[in-house]
Amino acid sequence: MPTSSTCRPALVESFTRATFTAMIAAVRGQAIEARLIDAATFDAGIRDLHRAAEPDGVFCYTFFKGVAIER
Repeated sequence: MPTSSTCRPALVESFTRATFTAMIAAVRGQAIEARLIDAATFDAGIRDLHRAAEPDGVFCYTFFKGVAIER
């Protein structure tokens, strides 16, 4: 079965690698400094995102809207 990496390599490069993965990687220092995640776990996640962009990888992204209520 063809994957997006083999059918649409430009989309994989422009969105999965150059936009999404790059956006997450850019906040590494801030996320670690804020103690939201440790460096090893963050780096493993970035490796997983790169792996998802490989020809046999899978990347799925869902857009959602969150709503908060102040009490």
